[in-house]
Parts: sequence; C-alpha cells; structure tokens
Amino acid sequence: MNLYCIVFGCIFLVVGVAFFIGIGPNWIKAWRELPPEEKSKVRMDKLSKNIGCIFLIASAIFLISGFSPEFLNAAFVWCMIFWFVLTGLDVAFIAKSKKYKSESDLPEAAK
Repeated sequence: MNLYCIVFGCIFLVVGVAFFIGIGPNWIKAWRELPPEEKSKVRMDKLSKNIGCIFLIASAIFLISGFSPEFLNAAFVWCMIFWFVLTGLDVAFIAKSKKYKSESDLPEAAK
C-alpha cells in the first residue's frame, strides 16, 4: 500500500466531487472576483462537471495505485501519461468549443 498515492487519490477525489457538484469554482479566487457580466459568459455548470470528471479520473488512478502494488509497478506511469494527454485534449476542446460559452456570448451565426 502506497500512502502517498492514497493521499493524492483522496485529495483528487474531494476536489473532483466538489467540482462535479458545482461548489469547486467558488474555491478559486479569480472566479469569485470575476465581475458578474464576465461570469455570465461561461456555462460554469457544464465546465465544472468537465473539470470534476478530469479530477475524478486522476483520483481513480492514484487510488488504484495506492491499493494495488501490481498496478503501481506496471501501469501507473502509462495511465498518468494517458491522463496528461487526455487533460491536454480536454483543455484544447474547452478552448475551441462553444459548449461552455453562454448563449448571450455566442455570435449570432453560431446560435
């Protein structure tokens, strides 16, 4: 049993659940201080669920590694590389997608 992996898995689990249920963004100072007109341009409910899922995947990898030495030795590094690639693709998707922008922020042609 690897205590570090279990601790990181629990941290990612708490943060992932917090974002998935929608209270995580309130922990970010920049989001709290953002003017309401800027906040209205973002569909934070969908974005927060997306971020929560990314944290929950990391949590699963760490928790499995913490409780399974075989997984830690055989697959942990490859799973984390996959997670980093997945996260990078997710960030690119978020930046390009209109899914996370509110209707009021979209140009007329995109609606």
